[in-house]
Amino acid sequence: MEKNRRIPTCSNCGAAISEPGMAFCPYCGRELIDLSREKTDQKIAQVQKAQAETRAVPKKLGLIAAVTLFVLFVLFGLFFLFDVPGKIRDSMAQGEMDDLSRDLQKAYQKEDWDQLEQYLIDECEDYIGAPDYFLYRTAWFLHTFPPLFDEAFEADDTEEMLWIYQTLAEDYNMRSDDIFFQIYETDEAIEAALKEEVERETEILMKEGLEDEMYKLRR
Repeated sequence: MEKNRRIPTCSNCGAAISEPGMAFCPYCGRELIDLSREKTDQKIAQVQKAQAETRAVPKKLGLIAAVTLFVLFVLFGLFFLFDVPGKIRDSMAQGEMDDLSRDLQKAYQKEDWDQLEQYLIDECEDYIGAPDYFLYRTAWFLHTFPPLFDEAFEADDTEEMLWIYQTLAEDYNMRSDDIFFQIYETDEAIEAALKEEVERETEILMKEGLEDEMYKLRR
């Protein structure tokens, strides 16, 4: 038995109670009120503790939910503040344009003029958004139309000559707007070749006395 430990006694007969958990005196049968209350208080304390812990759970869950919603709100705000959707769209659009440019470049480098025609003419709606679309279209024009112009000249086909001249002249006239060079990519050699061809055809048409028809087309 531990030192200084108080031995409970029966308040009726004064008998020592060896078992503190007893509710009745084993000698006189009197209810051990103090001990019963002590035991009850312990049980009540245990129940109150359990209830307090149970009530704390919803509070913790509510706090977690509130913090989670706040973090999501902040992320959502930052998502639109920095225009993440717009940047994703721009990135995807840029990727598509890069793919189109690679198609055009590959066909041009291989001198696959039929494939280039398909991209530039047949699939114009898809490829016109590429920044180098007009560069390769001009290259295709220069490959295709000068020989046809000379054939029309030999055949004295004025209408065909004027149509080809108009096509190349309109392509050349686009370069008079500085915005063209700000938006589209160009190549110095192709630009020089286009200028030379338009001047050559202009000279031929003027010698044929077609100045009026020629300038009507270019107005």
